[in-house]
Amino acid sequence: MRLIFNKCTAIKMAGIRNRPNVHYKTFVLSGNGEYLGFQGQEGLFSVFSAKDKQLIKCINHRTQINCSSFLTDNIILTAGHGGFCSLWDMRTWKLISEFQDDGALHVTSVGHSSRHIAVGSDSGVVNLYNKDDIYKSSCKPLRAVMNLTTQIDSTVFNSTGELLAISSKELKHSMRLINLHSLKCVPNWPTANTPLAHVSSLHFSPNSGYIGVGTTKGKALLYRLTHYPSY
Repeated sequence: MRLIFNKCTAIKMAGIRNRPNVHYKTFVLSGNGEYLGFQGQEGLFSVFSAKDKQLIKCINHRTQINCSSFLTDNIILTAGHGGFCSLWDMRTWKLISEFQDDGALHVTSVGHSSRHIAVGSDSGVVNLYNKDDIYKSSCKPLRAVMNLTTQIDSTVFNSTGELLAISSKELKHSMRLINLHSLKCVPNWPTANTPLAHVSSLHFSPNSGYIGVGTTKGKALLYRLTHYPSY
């Protein structure tokens, strides 16, 4: 199989004035492709324009940020140490809500669909929330998924919001699919014989016909989900 890439250009982005020691390890892209969000040290989250790469705004999460996501074109979720999850309105740049993930010491991964939020923790638990409930400080999860026992690294929904893929790279074969209709793990895949090794990343194809699994050995595994007829 041949992979053909268009010519790409690397662009060095400017740092943040008066914060020369801030380093960025992880970034997220907004759904509309207009914004880049970079996770920095000391709870710093910096939003840049994806078009001209200029800094728009810095916001400060109350603890170290481990993960983040643009829930909509206007709402940012930041999460990390202490289990704190914060919601920010980009129209006012104000904190609009905050909750602590149920039972979590540290939040390590977040994912979302049109209806649900998945919050993974360092204990291996993934809590599933109704998306409307997270704007309440006392929100409780619909279900706690406890099939993995080490730090959650990936929480990815498919395009229809019917499936959630979760994984941890610390132990071999630590990946599960969650059926959002039943809120239970898919029982027949992956199996003990599926050669997943240590999973480092996950992603569904646009129409959910395939799931791509990256491993710590540099392999990219592609699996067909026959329930979905299209790529």
